[in-house]
Amino acid sequence: MIGTAALLATSGCEALLSTGSNPEEAPAIQLLQQSPEQVAAAFLDAWGRRDYAAMYGLIAPQSQALTPSEVFRVIYETDDAVVGIDGLRYAVGAVESQGTTTIVQYDLTLQSNIYGEIVDQDRIMRLVQVGNDWRIAWSRMDVFDGLAPGTILETVTERAPRGNIYDRNGDYLVEENGTVTTVLVSRFDMPDVVECYTTLARVFRRDYDDLAAQLDSFNAETVVPVGDLDTDVYLANELEMIENCNIQSYDRQTRRYAGHGALAHVTGAIGQISAQDLEFWRSRGYDADALVGLSGLERQYEETLAGEPERVLRIREPGGAIVREVTRVSGRAPQDIRLTIDLGLQIAAAQALADAYNYAAPNWAETGRSGGAGVAILDVNTGAVLALASWPTYDPGIFNPDTPLFLVGEYILSLRNDPRRPFFNRAIQEQYPPGSTFKIITTAAALAEGVWGADEIFNCGLRWEGRPFGDSLAERTDWRVLEEDREAAGDIVPAQALAASCNPFYYQMGALLYRRGPGVLMEYARRMGLGAPTGLDINNPPEAVGQIPPIRATDEAISSAIGQSNVAVTILQMAHMVAGVANDGSLYRPYVVAQVGEQSARTPQVSSEMGISEAVLNEVREGMCLVTTDTTYGTAWRVFGDFEFNVPSTPYIPCGKTGTAQTVREPHGWFVAYAPNDNPQIAIAVMVENSREGSETAAPIVRRILDYYFQSPPELVASYPGWWTESYVPLPIPEGTTGG
Repeated sequence: MIGTAALLATSGCEALLSTGSNPEEAPAIQLLQQSPEQVAAAFLDAWGRRDYAAMYGLIAPQSQALTPSEVFRVIYETDDAVVGIDGLRYAVGAVESQGTTTIVQYDLTLQSNIYGEIVDQDRIMRLVQVGNDWRIAWSRMDVFDGLAPGTILETVTERAPRGNIYDRNGDYLVEENGTVTTVLVSRFDMPDVVECYTTLARVFRRDYDDLAAQLDSFNAETVVPVGDLDTDVYLANELEMIENCNIQSYDRQTRRYAGHGALAHVTGAIGQISAQDLEFWRSRGYDADALVGLSGLERQYEETLAGEPERVLRIREPGGAIVREVTRVSGRAPQDIRLTIDLGLQIAAAQALADAYNYAAPNWAETGRSGGAGVAILDVNTGAVLALASWPTYDPGIFNPDTPLFLVGEYILSLRNDPRRPFFNRAIQEQYPPGSTFKIITTAAALAEGVWGADEIFNCGLRWEGRPFGDSLAERTDWRVLEEDREAAGDIVPAQALAASCNPFYYQMGALLYRRGPGVLMEYARRMGLGAPTGLDINNPPEAVGQIPPIRATDEAISSAIGQSNVAVTILQMAHMVAGVANDGSLYRPYVVAQVGEQSARTPQVSSEMGISEAVLNEVREGMCLVTTDTTYGTAWRVFGDFEFNVPSTPYIPCGKTGTAQTVREPHGWFVAYAPNDNPQIAIAVMVENSREGSETAAPIVRRILDYYFQSPPELVASYPGWWTESYVPLPIPEGTTGG
């Protein structure tokens, strides 16, 4: 007899005994008992479908007396979980009966999601006659031979060290069994608490107030772990930390995340399996105490980085002696991953954000105002992601059980409840109104559609009357009305309009493009990479889509032309768009993972072409370059060199666009750019939530990052603006307009 759990039919031998042909005169029907083979088959079929109640009903009363039904159920549930049973097949062989006892020999194949097929041959099942029935004289050895009372059925896994993650140059981004230096402090021993906290906030890239709150929650005499540092970073800052904090330190080995938070939103973290996920991971052969990828690439590439361990299913005595090895499955070695990220550039971007928020804490970055910021940097000619940073951030090591932090569970909970969302990747997950950075698209559309010529003059005044163009508002203003003594831009051509961020020009272009066709402007936005995922190969978390809605009225067209209305983009999308402008219109698919294990390195892929002429793109590029160089019209030239304000000129020339997007609160500050002007290499987008004008907040951060990328000499590296340390002055943006 051959049985399969998928075909569950118990065919008992039944017969009617009769003394006559008339059914009304026949005696009562007598059901003959099932054969021992049929009882054994019914038991195995019930096991295959995990019907433990049916199994229990087929065992002998003596066995039931020794093993209550709940105990029986727990035994099978536990052992089935250890084995990972999905189903079974069996074949009944020889049957030997002697009086009221029968022995059934059978072969069993267990289908396991951990071990594959477990073939267990020449098994024995003993049955006894109970009245007219056969019942199984059950013991735990009916699960596996050798599984006597007191023995343990267990899975032993032997995992190789987890794979590493490298940057584009072969430097560690995540290193298994790497060395870190743990820093500890005591407020009682600090020569100057404020100076110490300032130093630690810079070195650890932590928000000053967050760091102070964490350390202040302990008694002054308590020696508190601040966190981990890369050993080279520790050595570079050791003397300053000793002088200002009187620190203590020690080295330890752990899974090291280079930068300890600089790339947390990309790499993610590993940690212990949660109770709600335990069944999921056990079904994949993980022990309850295993560490698994929780987020980011650690989660997305869990199977690659962890590999498959060698697994042994065995029966062991409590003293440790091995009774039987049931089966063994060989493993698969963990593999490393290489990313497109440039570690130095990534840390420079993360440091630029941290320094900006700590330095500007009295101003736009004060608590309760700006919730965070993001940076995306792409290789213009391949789409490779060179850096992707989000502020605020966290050290992935806090999820590792070996973290030295005190009360780490409470600390993680505080991060989860933080309204600034430090676990949120602002560079790809959030979508924002782009403000004036969208004027890059409006310029391209107006020139390409011929609604305005490249040499055609427009008079950019401080106010624009839109009624002749169908606007419902009698008047809209240029952003220059917000600044005292600022004169109108005057007569300009489109490239100068982009450099000056002339709102009236773009109001009119929005209206004229709407006349050309309601969907024209938004079609250019989509052609230039907005309104759809970029195709980034990170799916944990997935990137936001953005929003390029249809335009239904002239008012919407005018507002959309300056990046307002319902237009929304991601930071990555803006870097993607700028890269396409810089490289003559090719939109390369952004990617982070360059190579997995021994697979071939990934090659760049063009996902689409903008389909915009070189002549039009040249005009757009000219306007973007004027933004940073033209002292008459450029909205960001002071950031990249202003003798009057002691801002050194850069040895490189970036081409960019400022943006100040109106929100229900303070405006978002944008700056997008490519560099250098004559041979574009990288595209960058920085967005600072609820701050001030993009030229005032995002542009200085971009300058800091580009100074690193182009290795500007120390004397040419610009400091952040001094006014960031002064009190905040609101920037009222009139309805229907935007900042520069």
